Amino acid sequence: MGIQYLTKHLLPYAESIQLNGQTPGLEDPPRTSNQAAMSHKICFDGALPTPKRETRLSRNEKSRKRLELARRDLPLHTAPKSRPPINPKAGQIWCSRGLPSRRKNLPENPFMVSTVYEDLKGRWSKESIRNNVDEDITSLIHQEEYPWAERTVMVPGEADVECARVAKATGSAVLSGDSDLMVHDLGPEGSVVFLDSVQTPSGVWDAVAGDIRGLRICPAVLARKLGVASIQRFAFALTQNPHLRFAQIVQAAKDDGGVTESSDVYRNFLREYEDQDTHLQPAVGAGCLVQDLDPRVSELVWQYQLPRIYCSDGVPHVYLGVLSEDHARQCAWRHGRDYRALGYSFFNLSRAADNRYSIVREYVRRGGRIVADEVALSEEPYVKLELGLLRSRLESARDTFGHSLATERFWVLFALSEIYRDASTTPTGKQVEKFLAKGYMGQRTDWADVQLLGQIQATLYSLRVLKQLLDIAAPDDDSVESRSLLAELPPLYIMMSRRRMIESFADNRIAKDASSPPE
Repeated sequence: MGIQYLTKHLLPYAESIQLNGQTPGLEDPPRTSNQAAMSHKICFDGALPTPKRETRLSRNEKSRKRLELARRDLPLHTAPKSRPPINPKAGQIWCSRGLPSRRKNLPENPFMVSTVYEDLKGRWSKESIRNNVDEDITSLIHQEEYPWAERTVMVPGEADVECARVAKATGSAVLSGDSDLMVHDLGPEGSVVFLDSVQTPSGVWDAVAGDIRGLRICPAVLARKLGVASIQRFAFALTQNPHLRFAQIVQAAKDDGGVTESSDVYRNFLREYEDQDTHLQPAVGAGCLVQDLDPRVSELVWQYQLPRIYCSDGVPHVYLGVLSEDHARQCAWRHGRDYRALGYSFFNLSRAADNRYSIVREYVRRGGRIVADEVALSEEPYVKLELGLLRSRLESARDTFGHSLATERFWVLFALSEIYRDASTTPTGKQVEKFLAKGYMGQRTDWADVQLLGQIQATLYSLRVLKQLLDIAAPDDDSVESRSLLAELPPLYIMMSRRRMIESFADNRIAKDASSPPE
């Protein structure tokens, strides 16, 4: 989440550098140079250590509060019935800018990180980039067909720690919006380039000039310039009293003969930024690439693999995030819960007897709170039974909706049939048809439509979790027939998109009543 006011105090000392996108490899620019090589490693959190759980809860609570305020204040009745795709103008892409204040309190998209990771790994080929980006940015694209696939990694731990480790070893710059990175040990030449400072001088991309600039801070160099023991000491002094003036923080951060360094409070502060050597750990999952996992699934896997670091309290945790839903109604994550539990149970059974658990704690919204919902893990007979029932429902749905139905349409209809399978009241076929084609069932979008979309997303994401846990637990087991039936789940940028749903159903009216579930 960053250290409050740290960037504000240190940003005036940042230097402007040129980001040369044509420089191959992760090279070490001379310390006096004002150029930096293009990054060749994009790191995502694969798991967060146990001490970060309070931070995770506070983030979820912040998202919940934003959702509550949006439910109270967002005027859905004045929103347009539909919105065209956003096509940013050239000058909007290469300008340094912050988020408009009117947007800052909107709830975050809980699938953003997972979608970006998946897209970098498998969506953005050179052809896709050319088809979707108006400007000529071919000089920034590597020779590979998928320029970012091999460079995008899910690290066994925190992305910040891995970025700091590489920066220290190579003297490279880390492109980030997180002020915490300045507190990590980046070595004598490692530095941070602030993401929101990246821009071109004119605000428009010039393929010939290729001049992209950003603001950089090298913590070791800045510490010498300020005359402080280290930027870590500066950050520590700031956390002890955030309201100190800059000169007072500098004075508190000066070398005191090791008194501060030997204190327990300071050592506890630094522990959050230390390398746990998780990069040295072996890969998990025979026959399955951990790099293909969703971040939440990856975190669950690492809690089994390295419980000392990620599951020291003996109970695996899953943080599902706050959905875009109606805060006044029951949390939409209850839909798909059985599928997530089935996935957790199947994976749990694949582990050695001394590496199994009886429950998984899911952190979800319950009313006006974020709570730990304990999901009981089942034994093998029940798991086999439930997998068989899922297979039957999927096959029945295919027969009902038609085997020629496009994949992305099928999964939306299947999710709707699951949502209304045991419901006491269901919408009419006409209402469902209108929702699919327009995104709302009435005259315009209201919170009932937002809630239904959240329920669809929860169901489909839960099936994704189940599929990935089946894959990693039994990569070569052909007897797991349900896995093959789940193989056609669309990528997240399609599966979680309201606009893609509308486009998919708009030109071909579906007369079937999805409120009549398959047997």
